[in-house]
Amino acid sequence: MLLAVVVGVVGALLAVYAYRAAVAREGVVALVRDLPVGSVVQVGDVREVLLPPGSGLATVPWRDVDGVVGLVVSDGLRAGQVLTPGSVTTEQVPAPGQAVVGLSVEAGRLPATGLRPGDEVLVVLGAGAPPRRAAVVAAGDADLNARRTVDVLVAQADAEELALASAEGRVVIVLIGRG
Repeated sequence: MLLAVVVGVVGALLAVYAYRAAVAREGVVALVRDLPVGSVVQVGDVREVLLPPGSGLATVPWRDVDGVVGLVVSDGLRAGQVLTPGSVTTEQVPAPGQAVVGLSVEAGRLPATGLRPGDEVLVVLGAGAPPRRAAVVAAGDADLNARRTVDVLVAQADAEELALASAEGRVVIVLIGRG
């Protein structure tokens, strides 16, 4: 009889332990809205989401949220995405020697699949000028004339030429890598 009671108690304790392990969650930092490269993380941009422990994902624990607020986004981030330690930095964008240039591009001169922050692109200028490598910072929606503004991060030495080519309508954007 005593053995049956001991086995019953041990079984109940194991069941409680298994239940707690199955429903255990840890709070991590996730995004409420899209944040382009170079934006500063604000308190209203993040929220806590619960994930199972030991998921193997690189995350920022919710208890460290105060250390994330005020940092600069180094990769384009999307609403609902879990924040990773490498997606924020203390360095400002653009860094010294870099520039962000807004390119006005008409339909048919950029990929129809759309561009996302962090995408690697070639900006083709035409007129025999070599293409310039750039990273997409933000991509706007089409305006009434079917033109889009695409902000790209480039070497500061290339900024003037890209801006002039954009003003003259000589820009074609080629996607070469997803960020």
